[in-house]
Amino acid sequence: MPDLGVTQLVIGFLLLLTPVVYFHELGHYWMARKAGVVVEVFSIGFGPEIYGWNSKKTGTRWRIAAIPLGGYVKMRGDEDPASTPSEAAKQAPGSFLGAALGWRIGIVLGGPVANFILGILLFALVYMTAGKQILPAEIGEVMPQTAAAEAGLQTGDLVTEIDGFSIRDFNDMRGLVIESPGKELQFTVERDGSEIDLLVTPMSRYNEALKMNIGLLGVRSLPGGERERMLPGSALMAASSDAFHMSLLILRGLARLGSGQMQSGEIQGPVGIAKISGSALQQGFVPFILLTAIISINLGLINLLPVPALDGGHLAFFIYEAIRGKPLPLAVQAVLMRGGITILMALMLFLIVFDVNRLFQ
Repeated sequence: MPDLGVTQLVIGFLLLLTPVVYFHELGHYWMARKAGVVVEVFSIGFGPEIYGWNSKKTGTRWRIAAIPLGGYVKMRGDEDPASTPSEAAKQAPGSFLGAALGWRIGIVLGGPVANFILGILLFALVYMTAGKQILPAEIGEVMPQTAAAEAGLQTGDLVTEIDGFSIRDFNDMRGLVIESPGKELQFTVERDGSEIDLLVTPMSRYNEALKMNIGLLGVRSLPGGERERMLPGSALMAASSDAFHMSLLILRGLARLGSGQMQSGEIQGPVGIAKISGSALQQGFVPFILLTAIISINLGLINLLPVPALDGGHLAFFIYEAIRGKPLPLAVQAVLMRGGITILMALMLFLIVFDVNRLFQ
């Protein structure tokens, strides 16, 4: 990764995070307005207000805050940005908790859905303007004395699955191999009209730039891989397919994180994301827009995790309410919400310290 100045890091980070957060909160805001819930504050960032104004039509306070690590919409009756509930909040006219259960579910889902829509639109924008790179997962060359050669992969093999995960192009294959150093993988390939399975163990090699071990297969792709521009309809279909596939990869990554298989070099906090966004901005329009799309889809999925204070935590409470016919006691919800906020803040602090420490290694 090239050396980046502080200014470029900050600009890249803000240009990436601001639209992603804005669309997420806009999804909540739009659904709340449809449900008749009063939105008192729409904030990009946390902490002291830098700039803001009041909407004459809705009375909403639109604000930009000092700490650009997220954002929130505060609806009537919310005690804090995490929507910690209270009995008084439930009784307030136009409050979030006073809305029907279906509307509350819709309001909570509005943020993640908006992130998926943004990701799809950004993918489609790139495919219509710069084109979509087509690089099939066909082996163009097998290097001698490599993991691929030892496993019996041959030139012309078309990789269709790895460990049951569908492979659509060469980049899919590369990504799964990189994250699996020294781990045996089952490759399903098409060869001469037949489908065969091969066990492949990527070689492990330490990557100084990533500060982690990566898997190496020892193959080259076919020549080519030019970008092909698409018409709007085809671009949206391809973008939707890619967003779905990206979601599966993110879920796979979360599963690896939960099982302790993810390496420290694969984990990025705010500082790490700033470095990546600054580097993408330096590379040009296409890499930066694609990165923004990926981050948006990541944010949408992570917010659906059933963690109190995240959208998924609210959904878990509402699912409980739908099944039991009555909500979880508000006092219990409040305790869980505050606990979730504490955990998230501690995790954020850990990631910042982790990122800064990695900068000086």
